[in-house]
Amino acid sequence: MLPFFASISGTCTDLQKGDFGERFWQTTSMTDQNIKAKQVLIQQLRTVAENETAWLEKNRLLYIEKRSRLNSLVEQRSARDGEVIRDEQKLSNQVALYESRRSGMRNLAKEINQEELRFKELRARAE
Repeated sequence: MLPFFASISGTCTDLQKGDFGERFWQTTSMTDQNIKAKQVLIQQLRTVAENETAWLEKNRLLYIEKRSRLNSLVEQRSARDGEVIRDEQKLSNQVALYESRRSGMRNLAKEINQEELRFKELRARAE
């Protein structure tokens, strides 16, 4: 569980106990904590995205070469009704890894955009 969720959970437990007389629930401090936590989360996601983008870019040309070679091997195998050879299997796995990471990067970009939107909404409510 993320730290800010744990603190919210603890506060909600206090509220359920009806502890209003002894403890004062301050919306602004929780909001400030949520804003800071959201900023940290967005920065962590951006760091992951930057690293992943660098890896994808670094390996893009190699991926293109492997994809081309794999397509060639598949065509050759189809023409001779042969079995999948070891090189084809190896290339297939490597191409699938790159494509999976590229797809994951798209999902990560969507998640970052959603978190930034939630952050803007959270800040707007805090003002």
